[in-house]
Amino acid sequence: MVESIPWAAIGGLSPAAMLMLAVWLILTGRIVPKSTYDVMVKGRDSWQETAQKKQEIIHTLSETVREQQVVNETVAKIMTAVQDANKPGDGQ
Repeated sequence: MVESIPWAAIGGLSPAAMLMLAVWLILTGRIVPKSTYDVMVKGRDSWQETAQKKQEIIHTLSETVREQQVVNETVAKIMTAVQDANKPGDGQ
């Protein structure tokens, strides 16, 4: 980015032209105040922490669902075995 700046042309600018250039860069968003940058970085970090916490929650929930699925399958097998054992007409 720095290499794309025509330093020779900037050196030939008058102070008023350099001020206009600086104002134009600020208005177009190419130069941002440090306080604004710090706010943006803080916001980004906050969102990253939130996303990471959500990923951990999703992982925990998926593990819980997987464990519940095993329990449900076991209960279904037990109930099927109980129903099969208690069918009327068995010779017991």
